[in-house]
Amino acid sequence: MIRLSVNALLNFHPKAILAAIVLVMTLLGGAAWGALSLVDYVSTLDRAERGTRQAAAFLEGHADAVLDGGAAVLARVSERLEEGGLAALPDSALGEALAASRSGALSILDAEGRTVFGPSIHPDGGIASLFQGAGGGLELLHGQVDGLDSILMVRRILGRGGALEGAVLLALPSSSLHTIPDVFSDGRYSVAGLFRLDGTRLAGMGGAGIGRLPALEPGAESGERDWTIGGKGGGDGVVIGLKRMRDFPAVAAVALPRAVVLEPWSSRLQHGFTMVGVSVVALFGLAALGWASLRREAAARDALRDANARLEQRVEERTADLRSLNQRLVRALAEKERANQAKARFLSAANHDLRQPFQALRLFHHLLMERLKESRERSIAEKMGEALDSGEKLLHALLEVATLDAGVVRPNIAEVSIATVLDGVAAEFRGLAADKRLDLRVRACDAMVRTDATLLTRMLGDLLRNAIAYTPAGGVVVGCRRRGQWLRIEVWDTGPGIAAEHLDAIFEDFVQLGNPERDRRRGLGLGLPKVRRKAALLGHAVEVRSRPGQGSVFSVMVPLAASESRMDAAAPAPAGRAEDFAARLILIVEDDPVQSAGMQLLLESWGHDVLVAADGPAALATLRAAPRCPDVILSDFRLPGPLTGAETVTRAAEQEGRPIPGIILTGDTGPERIREAVAAGCRLLHKPVTPDVLRDALNALGAERVPVRQSQPSAA
Repeated sequence: MIRLSVNALLNFHPKAILAAIVLVMTLLGGAAWGALSLVDYVSTLDRAERGTRQAAAFLEGHADAVLDGGAAVLARVSERLEEGGLAALPDSALGEALAASRSGALSILDAEGRTVFGPSIHPDGGIASLFQGAGGGLELLHGQVDGLDSILMVRRILGRGGALEGAVLLALPSSSLHTIPDVFSDGRYSVAGLFRLDGTRLAGMGGAGIGRLPALEPGAESGERDWTIGGKGGGDGVVIGLKRMRDFPAVAAVALPRAVVLEPWSSRLQHGFTMVGVSVVALFGLAALGWASLRREAAARDALRDANARLEQRVEERTADLRSLNQRLVRALAEKERANQAKARFLSAANHDLRQPFQALRLFHHLLMERLKESRERSIAEKMGEALDSGEKLLHALLEVATLDAGVVRPNIAEVSIATVLDGVAAEFRGLAADKRLDLRVRACDAMVRTDATLLTRMLGDLLRNAIAYTPAGGVVVGCRRRGQWLRIEVWDTGPGIAAEHLDAIFEDFVQLGNPERDRRRGLGLGLPKVRRKAALLGHAVEVRSRPGQGSVFSVMVPLAASESRMDAAAPAPAGRAEDFAARLILIVEDDPVQSAGMQLLLESWGHDVLVAADGPAALATLRAAPRCPDVILSDFRLPGPLTGAETVTRAAEQEGRPIPGIILTGDTGPERIREAVAAGCRLLHKPVTPDVLRDALNALGAERVPVRQSQPSAA
């Protein structure tokens, strides 16, 4: 609609529109140039004012240094004379006066204006000006001493009754301030000097005065952009900076003529006029070209309209085809997402359902092994244990992948001795390599790295296990190379190698090269995907290089520690099994009767007292009827009813009014389920759990004994 309106407007009055555009652009450009010129004008005056104020402050500092010494000398002579009057001059003040004469021309006058000591001094206002005013404060005047311009520092002498007895004058040559005024003697500055508070010049360059000065506090400064020397009614306009001296009744002033200040601005203004004129001429020239092109455009517009109509028709046809293709792609992606979700749900459910019987089998197998005495029967039971171990390894591999994907693993980054990690990995897999008659060698490395020792050990263990599994003959070498701030840990093998097109695929889940029959003894194809997940969690890089028939090299890039040492870190001593605690009262919450019975038999065989409940509400009711609060709650995560295992532990603690240690047993490897259990603060064990792992978890809790309740049970 807007495009059609514009086209109609152009067809109706194209020349009028062009003229309006030229006029508007001219007005806008002129207004913008005027605004910029005004801003430049104000900015130029601002800079000049700041410059004069800084110069006045500089001049004031120099004058203060010159006058300060003379003021101190004058004060000492005046104090001597005020103590004994002029009569005491030969006795006490003469020596002080002679010493003071070295600082300048010192003169002492009596009350009639006669010179008692020193040279004759001629103030600009006459001798009478020395005795004007009241009090004995310091005043500054301008005068002549031996024909030289001088700054007169005057202190009147008052007798003991307050009567005027005379005056002490110290004349400092105006040339003592020549250092600063010389800086401003380049012809640009009209005023640079020291002035009395009434505007009379004391020293420097400029006229006899600069007019009446504004009232300034000692040490204050001021500036004026439009100051007129000689009065507000006439004279030359200047930009002036003022600085009142702190200890003397004088003002330092520096002034620049406004004509000098605005000279660069005037030059820029003239150049601006020229540029504006050129721009206007160019604008009208462009308008003329546009005027001529309007005729050509009218003809081209008709041809373009026809072409545009044809193009829009083709675009609509292509858009329809693309929309149809996009819909098919969306449906395909949705189908793929549903398939992935179904696979994830299947794996999670299969993991959970398989762990339940595995857990029961593991418990009953442990009890069976404790009761069997015949070697033949124990041999059969041991074979059954090996089968259980094989199945549990597959389940634990799936669990580790799910745990890493859930984001509940938190790495413990610290400085780690790489030698300790490599020695531990080599010790674990040396027997496996010997069984295949492979030569396993570990190159010594004394570097310290920043990583999680446990996760790095598992990563290297997965790489080493993979190398041994796929190397039929030869050997495996583990070594390190320094690369700047990184340490490259490499695992070399002499296996069959990997084709270039498969180097990326081997890090995907369930991908196994050379195992199309999916032999479980050769793993699930999750070793390298687990390495990739752990490396991403630690921020390490994993790379692979391989040539078919020559072997492969897997490497992990680990950052070197800032405080890297050449000494091997001492290996931590292996932790022994914690001593079993005394018998406890343990509440089992399990809806599977086989699991519950097996767990109860196992715990009772260890000497513990056991309470059993099938779900969360039944567990809370059992707690209310129990003689004392249980030491531990051992619960499945998924329970029938409204409460999960983690929620049951939380509700039990609220009911009893104290925290109760909890152990959650789960076969669910779904990431969201793992996060929920960890967030509840309970110790998490994944089924199937071996009796030794369960015993260690109970001992690690170290729960305190709770006395028998003396009154009614707490409300749920």
